[in-house]
Amino acid sequence: MSAAELLEQAEAEGVLLVLDDGRLTWEADHEPPGELLEEIRTHRLEIIEALSEANDPSQPDMEWLARLAVLLCCTPDYLLEHGYVDRHDLAEQRHIHPRFAARLIRTHPDWRPPSERSAHVREGVAPTETAEFRDQYAPAREGGLADAHSSATWLAARNALHRHAYGNCPHCYPPKDRYCVKGAELRTRYDHETHALGARNEESGA
Repeated sequence: MSAAELLEQAEAEGVLLVLDDGRLTWEADHEPPGELLEEIRTHRLEIIEALSEANDPSQPDMEWLARLAVLLCCTPDYLLEHGYVDRHDLAEQRHIHPRFAARLIRTHPDWRPPSERSAHVREGVAPTETAEFRDQYAPAREGGLADAHSSATWLAARNALHRHAYGNCPHCYPPKDRYCVKGAELRTRYDHETHALGARNEESGA
């Protein structure tokens, strides 16, 4: 049995296989069948490899992250290491202009940008180039109440989906686009708010 088949079988049994610092673990609200656990142990290395590949950001993801880092005057590694962006954000927000994500990160109570000098050194970005980006996107950062409400609504939908599908529900498996009834409702709401935010992005860029 291949690693992909085992992942699907585990999902069908309500078992979520995850990597925790490179160690394969499972999450479920019940004891999995003994045969399934034995197959998982037998093919542990193949499953770890499959999950690692699925977790690695793609090139478009990293290009989007690099643009976001420029807007925030920091590095992509800084955003990842401090938890301002995770792999789910990369997969779901890549089609949205980075300035919207930058605005949300700036409102995070724990947001602390590195010094501009260290950011310039690590990224190789000239101060004039950073200033050009800052001037270009200043209107977006200083948007009106309607825009702020739109961003807050999108953020609430995103957080609700993440809390349920990625944290608490053993039946939801977002990488395979599979959700329980509640998860599907949250995904629909998130998609709606994402499209609405994208529409506002197009209007502001017109």
